[in-house]
Amino acid sequence: MKKTLLILVLVTISALLNAQDSLKTTVAPKEGRNNFVVIGNAEMKYFRDENTNQFGDIDFKPIFLWSIGQRIFVESEIEIETGAGDVEVGLEYANMVYKVNDFLKLRAGRFLPRFGAYRGCYAEGFLNHFSTDPAGFGDGGIGAMNEEGIGAQGVFEIGCSQLNYDLYLSNGPQLLTDSANAGQFEYEAYTSNNKQFAEGGRIGFLPFSNSSLEIGYSIQYKKNTGDQGSPNRNAQLQMHAVDMNYFGHLSAIKSTFRLTAEYKYQKLDNAIYFRSDSTTYTFNDTPSAYYAALSFRPALLKNKFLRSFEIACRYSKFMRPKDAPWGGSNIEQTAFSLNYWLEWNCLVKLTYQTQSATPNAFIAQVVFGF
Repeated sequence: MKKTLLILVLVTISALLNAQDSLKTTVAPKEGRNNFVVIGNAEMKYFRDENTNQFGDIDFKPIFLWSIGQRIFVESEIEIETGAGDVEVGLEYANMVYKVNDFLKLRAGRFLPRFGAYRGCYAEGFLNHFSTDPAGFGDGGIGAMNEEGIGAQGVFEIGCSQLNYDLYLSNGPQLLTDSANAGQFEYEAYTSNNKQFAEGGRIGFLPFSNSSLEIGYSIQYKKNTGDQGSPNRNAQLQMHAVDMNYFGHLSAIKSTFRLTAEYKYQKLDNAIYFRSDSTTYTFNDTPSAYYAALSFRPALLKNKFLRSFEIACRYSKFMRPKDAPWGGSNIEQTAFSLNYWLEWNCLVKLTYQTQSATPNAFIAQVVFGF
């Protein structure tokens, strides 16, 4: 992974040098200029299965955006949620961005992850076409919802195609060793548990001039995931992900459709765990997960009421380590959703879901963006 750091440094230096001429021709912003806007969304769910019938999961997520001059940008999201039965307030992210030029932006703080595409791009309520997350992609799955660190990102034109990159250093995952969660990770801690950073990034390729298709590859590596000075300090973690997003038109039925899919894999080495009688054990800790989702919307119809409907289906699977205390059998999930778009960022979702070892469920969700 030293190559990742070298690439990050070389890209940054190159873009900084190329930026000199553009900096000279840019009109300096007025001193003290500060533009501010608040966006975000509110959400509520209704959940019903053979054991439960309730309203809940009420979330309010204001996102604060500041533009300070022409090159400095700050975004931050505060999440107020009730999913655990009480009102909880959390800092989702606080991302500080400096635009060097059109090809390079530098950032620091707490930011959305760039491992895979779902958790950093499609998990938000008005972007997710379902009322739930795919198996292995939500809480308890693989990968972080947030990262703390620094990074560089940008886009390059390659003929009629585009290549985007996102590289970062972060505190990274922290290995859990308690009896119930041995081999799992705390992905979103606000502080580090040792001296080692995680190195990672994602490269996305858009081959067509209309940007209808994107294919992405992600990697993350952390040499030491255990607590400093613990027997598992040298437990190494590597993660890989491949994702795809395609948007197209079906003129024959006056509809648009979107196909998304992602596969991610995780491998942990050199970890040992202690039982209550002080004996040790280990297991093959290589979970993986994937999903594929397809949605149709008759968006090309003239009738406004009909073109606001959308149907979607999704299949996902979470392959868990057989001998892990939190593992065992694999989790398979199938979801079907009927949605109605009130506005481009406001919708009602009616989702029916089947999942291994759990009752079939109906989950409705209302999402209002603002």
